[in-house]
Amino acid sequence: MTSRSRAPRFLVFAACLVAGSFVVSCPFEARAQGGAMGDSVGSVRPMAPADSAAVAAAMAASDSALVAALAPPLYHLTLRTDRHRLELGVAMPKGYFDWLGTLGYRRLLLTDTRFEHWLHAEAIFGKKEYLSEGAASVAWFIRPLALRRPEWRIRPVVEGGVGEYVVVQFADIVGFEDWSSHARAYVKGHSVAGFETDLSSRWGLAIRGRFTIPASRPLDYAQLVLFLR
Repeated sequence: MTSRSRAPRFLVFAACLVAGSFVVSCPFEARAQGGAMGDSVGSVRPMAPADSAAVAAAMAASDSALVAALAPPLYHLTLRTDRHRLELGVAMPKGYFDWLGTLGYRRLLLTDTRFEHWLHAEAIFGKKEYLSEGAASVAWFIRPLALRRPEWRIRPVVEGGVGEYVVVQFADIVGFEDWSSHARAYVKGHSVAGFETDLSSRWGLAIRGRFTIPASRPLDYAQLVLFLR
């Protein structure tokens, strides 16, 4: 066999070697590319978050746990929205009457660094024998924040303020079918102390005593109040 006849065979053999090496190596590269680009969503492993994302997630979880641990009970959260309420009460006054019926409205106006400021409007009615009396008042009360304990089930109430009162008396004249009346207005200062508690998320009960200054027209009483937020 001559060298000229061997040359084509050598070229064919070399071509076969090149083709075989390509066939053997290509499936592995294609498989690697298919695994990186063609896998389904469920089969792809989640990548680990970057350090900054992991730190942020850990801090968020820590903050959530701290808030949950320090969260006040439900009634405390409710008291944060207790800005106004209606009060229905009965009072045992100092003076001629044995009892008084009271209907009041109380609203939180503002809170500063030391005090809560409340507006209190109240209608009062009392009757004994031949004498009936009605009164209407508007008062401004302040409560020191240092004595406010909204997280307690039974909470102290300590406040003081000044109010304007208009009092009207009606008297039946004994022995005659007639009656007389007169009205007076007063400006009074008050000191109030007592406590209150919640019966539900909307209803509550308060017991408080009121001392009036000056005492020429006392308007003092011990009062039991059912209030509605």
